[in-house]
Amino acid sequence: MATISKGSAARPTTTEGAAYVEVPLENATPKEQKSSRHKKCHIKKLLSEAALFFALLLIVGAIILHTRQKSHFGRMNIGRGTKLKQQQKENVTDIILPLEVVTAPAVALSTELVNEDCLECIAATITGNKPGMCGKSPCGIYRIYRPYWQDAARTVQAAGVEDYESCVLNSDCAAAIVRGYMKTYPVDCDGDGVIGCKDHIMLHLLGPTGCVTNPLKAIFQTRMDECLRVKAFE
Repeated sequence: MATISKGSAARPTTTEGAAYVEVPLENATPKEQKSSRHKKCHIKKLLSEAALFFALLLIVGAIILHTRQKSHFGRMNIGRGTKLKQQQKENVTDIILPLEVVTAPAVALSTELVNEDCLECIAATITGNKPGMCGKSPCGIYRIYRPYWQDAARTVQAAGVEDYESCVLNSDCAAAIVRGYMKTYPVDCDGDGVIGCKDHIMLHLLGPTGCVTNPLKAIFQTRMDECLRVKAFE
């Protein structure tokens, strides 16, 4: 049987088969209690420091591993990105079709010059070949409005072209403005594949958009048809 001494917290016994007997701390002497608490605090401190040190090692190791992996993955991504771009270029090259296949057939337009006969038909259609008025201002036999003149004047080199009021009343300057407008807007108004005098007349009256979408008024249509017949444009 184990024998317990009054002055010790735990001692080995001489009885065979019993190695150690622990005495409750409350039964130990104050000195033994203090020593036991000190040992426990020291052990806890050591365990805390060891845990903190281990945690720091894990953090440092994780940072080092992450840095190495990031560099490695970056190289992988760059390589994959370059490879992907090369594949995309190859794919684009593979799907390029012959020019004659991907290009829509163009309409071959033949543009007739605005000659003197066509100018006479323009004037005959718009004013009956008589000086006309644009609002309250005279604007010649072609009835050239200011916006029309502004569009054409940028590309026309003629004497007096910079002065709207004098230009539209001068036959040569006005004719140059009309030709400049037709050159600025080469529109196939009737959609027959040829830009001819009929297109020039319609363009002069209706503008580059209106001549495609809107018909001429009856009086203008009659005048135009008659002049084109007489001048042998039709």
